[in-house]
Amino acid sequence: MSNWSVDYASLNATSRLDFFFLYSTFLTRIHVSYLKLIFFFSSLKVSNPVGFEASALQKHSKSDKLNRQAGNADRDDQHQVALKVKRAWDVAMGPAKSIPMNAIMIYMSGTSLQIFTVVVTAMLFFNPIKAMMTVQQTFSRFESTGAARSQPGADLLQAKLAFIGLHFVTILLGVYKVNAMGLLPNTASDWLAFIKPKEILEFAA
Repeated sequence: MSNWSVDYASLNATSRLDFFFLYSTFLTRIHVSYLKLIFFFSSLKVSNPVGFEASALQKHSKSDKLNRQAGNADRDDQHQVALKVKRAWDVAMGPAKSIPMNAIMIYMSGTSLQIFTVVVTAMLFFNPIKAMMTVQQTFSRFESTGAARSQPGADLLQAKLAFIGLHFVTILLGVYKVNAMGLLPNTASDWLAFIKPKEILEFAA
């Protein structure tokens, strides 16, 4: 890159005046072009970015600010309630995933009295009953507190009922398994000890 400079001593007075005039004209044109660019870009209508609210630049009174804060709090509460209800329904529908697996297990275990069959049948009763007894503790983490409890859809009663109903279906599978094993007293021969014997009225000699 070459370095160059102007030897002012070699220029006469007229040449110096012409040089400074040209130099000032050049700087003026640069400034004018710069101002035109600024004016051009400032005149463009640029769309607001995503999430920008023009009302945020306006001055609001204290009551307006309180109303805005209350509105934001309501939206936050609704969002939190929706997330908790969605998570509660995920937990409530969890037992439905184990019903097909339990059905396959009671089919594969057979109807004979073996240790594996007895254990599988016992778990069909033990696990659902334990889960239904702790339903409040299971859904306590999804319960809304404070003002959020008044939000629509914050009640988890339907999710709890669905949770209990699906576990009850598992218990019905256990009842069916017990009946298939012949352990359910549903025939007349199972109650012979409680049937009054017939009275003999006559004897033949």
